Amino acid sequence: MSTLPILILPGTLCTEAMFTQQVSHLKQFTDNISVVQFTNEASLSEMATKVIVATHGQPAAMLGFSMGGIVALEVAKTHPHLIAKLAMVNSNCHADLPQRKANRPSQIKQAQSGELLSLIRDGFMPNYLNQQREDWQKLIIDMALTLGADCFAAQAMAIEDRPDTLHILKRLAADILIIGGLQDHICPVAHQVEMHKSLPNSDLVLLGNCGHFSPLEQADKVSNALSQWYLSINN
Repeated sequence: MSTLPILILPGTLCTEAMFTQQVSHLKQFTDNISVVQFTNEASLSEMATKVIVATHGQPAAMLGFSMGGIVALEVAKTHPHLIAKLAMVNSNCHADLPQRKANRPSQIKQAQSGELLSLIRDGFMPNYLNQQREDWQKLIIDMALTLGADCFAAQAMAIEDRPDTLHILKRLAADILIIGGLQDHICPVAHQVEMHKSLPNSDLVLLGNCGHFSPLEQADKVSNALSQWYLSINN
């Protein structure tokens, strides 16, 4: 068993519930796995501070899903030595797209007006999953309702003014794993390929029949890729 900790950084309105399969799989290699839960932190800096505290000053293997990958890059700005290796899962290093930024105020208003359920179900779900399975839909909705509208508002505002951080990725000494879904419309294949081409030490895994939530839609393939990523640290 390895002593190198794994820190899982969830995406917007996500909890540890969506990583059940990956945690179970990775536990054959280490018991030192934890999820850094983001709630009402008002900025990427606050989220990054939460991650830095969770490392206890020791390097970790960081798995950043969607927003979590953006947070990991915020950590890398000031504490790159804490990232032993980085898995960017359905994430990106780009600034917020203008159209998405323009839509955020109305989305926040809708969520805080008691319509978070309809926002997730009708607005986001079609882009979250390529395979609209009821159990995955229920999990995504349950996570969102558990964290709530204020959490959504805080997280949406935290990521909207982020700068492009490709230069931060390029400076990382650690090897990087990039996982994406071929049908991911939120963090599309072009973004994953661009990161991979810019990072000579990176590995790229693109998954078919898969939207934004690859840890659900392609759980086994994601877990296998993460196992290779984690074990290569210790070879």
